[in-house]
Amino acid sequence: MSKAQLNAFMVKMAADSDLRARVDAAADPAAVVMIAHAEGHRFTAATWSRHLRG
Repeated sequence: MSKAQLNAFMVKMAADSDLRARVDAAADPAAVVMIAHAEGHRFTAATWSRHLRG
């Protein structure tokens, strides 16, 4: 579920430059998770960190 939510969030970020800017300005993975939760997507900071590592 977490990976599917992350993928949906990534699609949303690709379509929304304001959201992308907020994520780019986030201080750490926990801040990204808070932004994602506010947008209706649920994943953990660990999931986000794994995504960044590729």
